[in-house]
Amino acid sequence: MTSQEPDSAARPARPGTIDGAFWAGVASVVVGFAILATSFLAVSDAELQVVVEEAAAQGQQLTPEQARAVYSGVMVLVAAVVVVIAALWIMFLVFLRNGRNWARVVITVVGAAWILLTMPSLAGTTVGGVGTALLALVQVLAVAATLVLAYLAPSNQYFQHARQR
Repeated sequence: MTSQEPDSAARPARPGTIDGAFWAGVASVVVGFAILATSFLAVSDAELQVVVEEAAAQGQQLTPEQARAVYSGVMVLVAAVVVVIAALWIMFLVFLRNGRNWARVVITVVGAAWILLTMPSLAGTTVGGVGTALLALVQVLAVAATLVLAYLAPSNQYFQHARQR
């Protein structure tokens, strides 16, 4: 018996369901950035003109260029927040992949909230219309796959074994 045999016996092979959950979670991040880019590029001059008119109705002078600059600034801030959230999501996915059950719980809570918050995009009621709605559907399916795969029988056994270590 070599010194490596007890370690390999103590550490079960990671099931494909866990790897699948990890990669589905990563895919959801990639799709999220595609949604962000689509939302940024989909704002038309006509939509910005509506913002200018609304500002004028409130007694504020705003040019279309200023409206575009404000929109661009907001999108940069949103992108920064999305990068932080994506990094945290991926960090939790790595912990999930390493058998940490608490990470599975965090991913479940965050994933469920993510799905609920994405629902308005599925109705096509957000910036980007049908393109964003289709991407949002892909993202919801990726997050749902992450959650389902994390709770299938092989995944449950993996976490039970990891808990006993």
